[in-house]
Amino acid sequence: MAGFEPRSLALYNSVPYGANTGGTASKTVDFFSYATADAVATVITAGYFNNARAKLKVNSVIDALCVADGVGDRVSLIVTAVPASGNVTVAINTDASGA
Repeated sequence: MAGFEPRSLALYNSVPYGANTGGTASKTVDFFSYATADAVATVITAGYFNNARAKLKVNSVIDALCVADGVGDRVSLIVTAVPASGNVTVAINTDASGA
């Protein structure tokens, strides 16, 4: 296990949604790319992304290429929790319900 590599987590898009009312900026969903030598099972472990706490928020999407120095395994992750303390958690992002 190489462990989380902050320089390998790159924001590539931030998409606004919702109404811009009363001068309040609309909300955004952030999309990141990430590459690592770690296996998917390691990357989805609670706390793996703790050192990215300042960048991530709930519903951030991470397009990850795991085992990048072997036979790669691409997985889409969604951030499920970013507490002020405690572990950042992610889940494998499956197709939307009913898709």
